[in-house]
This record gives sequence, structure tokens and C-alpha cells, in this order.
Amino acid sequence: MLEKIIKEKSSAQIGFIIALLATFCYSLKPIIIKLIYQYEEVTSEDVLAWRVIISLPIYIVVGVWVLKRKFGGEESADSEQGGSIASKPWFWKTVLLGALGFYVAALLDLIGLHYISSQLARLILFTYPTLVAILGWLIYRQSISRTVMIALVLSYIGVGLIFAYDFNSLGDKVIFGSVMMFLSVLAFSLYVLLSKKIIDQVGGAAFTVVAMLSSGVCILIHFLISAQTFNWLSMSSPAFWLITLMTIVTTVIPSFLIAEAISLVGPQKTSIAGTVGPAITSVFAVLLLGEAFGVMQFAGIVLVVVAITYMQRESAKPVEPKEITSTS
Repeated sequence: MLEKIIKEKSSAQIGFIIALLATFCYSLKPIIIKLIYQYEEVTSEDVLAWRVIISLPIYIVVGVWVLKRKFGGEESADSEQGGSIASKPWFWKTVLLGALGFYVAALLDLIGLHYISSQLARLILFTYPTLVAILGWLIYRQSISRTVMIALVLSYIGVGLIFAYDFNSLGDKVIFGSVMMFLSVLAFSLYVLLSKKIIDQVGGAAFTVVAMLSSGVCILIHFLISAQTFNWLSMSSPAFWLITLMTIVTTVIPSFLIAEAISLVGPQKTSIAGTVGPAITSVFAVLLLGEAFGVMQFAGIVLVVVAITYMQRESAKPVEPKEITSTS
């Protein structure tokens, strides 16, 4: 289905739209988590464990279908020569990236949200386009285009305005919470950057399934080692359904969307689309959590939207063959 749509429109346009949809889903996560934390019986470990319990069956079902289709049957002459999937180098690289991007980053994210507001959390998390660009330059020597730089500057001026407005109202614990969030950003940025080559090799769906199953196993091991109790029956029904909503909308769906976006437009432009996240989070934080909203927030949202629009226009331009060979 996606292939038919891509034939009708530019793959860069489609990739950017998919990245924006993934951003929208991810941006709802701090809002839903804050709503979950209103129920005092729920801990970070409970949220992580339930997320795995709910999502793991989905990834297993999708994984069996995707991996069988891609590596089983007549199309997979290559798999017979190279042995089982688990013997492939990409498999273990994906396992490590999954643990980094969806276990380490998710755990640090949940810890940080205990100490800072949802708007500040999303502002820090969405600094990852800068880290992706910097890490891309450090690791792969990828050039940072003028358009990307302009989009980054515009979006982070907007992010800075919202940050400045909220910072004064936060307590002393904001430093610890912010550090946890920054480390989460670093982990996720490495995941986004290093996943590109593997996704190009095996496809977004196969990569996502292996990565998410890997992170799920890591989270369950962490829970079994660290958790004293698990609220199976004492958890209230609203808290359980909020965790279910968070799992489907902010974990399962965007995990596939982000892999597809990286495949179509690359990690740098995918991360640029993510800068609209703070604006989305701010709107829902005001509507659902009653957090403050003023002129500074409004100005920040406008700047971020302008940056995304500017970036989308560049993504819609056709790429010359020379540019493709020069960046490969």
C-alpha cells in the first residue's frame, strides 16, 4: 500500500509526512505518562513492564510475518547460503541498537519525567536533531547543509523561548531530571543515526521488529531484577488503559513509522521533522494537564512550525543523481 502512494508522490514528501506522524505520536507520550503518574500506585518499572507485556505479542506476530516474508521462501536464496537470521551481522547490530534506543532511552525518559514538566521534557528530547547532525559529522563526516542549519536555528530559537518561560517555575530537581533526559536524547540519537544502513539492507519493518523485541527482553530482565512488586491487580482500570493507549499510540505505531521515514529521507531530515514535537506537546499539556501557556510559548510554536514548513519544501525537491552518488 505504501509503495503505491510513493509512486504517486515524491518519496521525500512521503517520508517527511511519515516522520511528522511519528513525531505527533511520540509527542503524546509525556502527556499520557504524566496522566498515568497521577495514580500513585504506578511506578516507572510498572509502566515499562506493562508496555512490554502489551507490545511484545504485537511485535512477535508482525515479526513472524515480516521475517518469514523477507527471509523465508523462494526470495531468500541468500538466507540459505548465509545460515539462520540470528547468524547475520545485521541481526546482532539491531539487537544492540534496539536495546539502546528503546530500553536505555525509554528508561532514562521515564526517570526524567518524575522531576520535570512534560513541556520541558519534550523540549530536551527534541534536541536530538542537533545531536544527530553533530554525531553524523563526527562518525560519518556527513556535511550539514545550509537548509538544515537554518531549520535547526529557527526551530531551536522557538524551543528556547518555551524553555526560558518554563525554567523559572521548576524546582531544584530539574537539573537531575534534565540530565536524565539529555542522556535519553543521546541514546536515541545514536539509534536514529546508526540504524540507517541496516534499514536500507533489511527494510524498516524487519529492523523495527528485531529492535523492539530486543528492547522488550532487556526491559523484562531489568524489571525482574529491580522491581520489588508488580501491580497486577491493585492497579486501577484507568491507569491500565492509559498504559495501553501509551503503548499502542506512542510506542508501537511510531516505531514502524520512524523506521520507514529513515529509509525514505534519512536520519537527518527525519530528526528535523521531530522538532515540531515540543509545539505539539505544549498544546496537549495546556489542554489536558493545565500547564501554563503564554506569548513566549506561542512565539516558540510559530517558529518551530515555520522551520518544519521550510524543511518540508526542501524535502519535496527532486534529488539529482550526482547528489545520491556523492553521499553514498
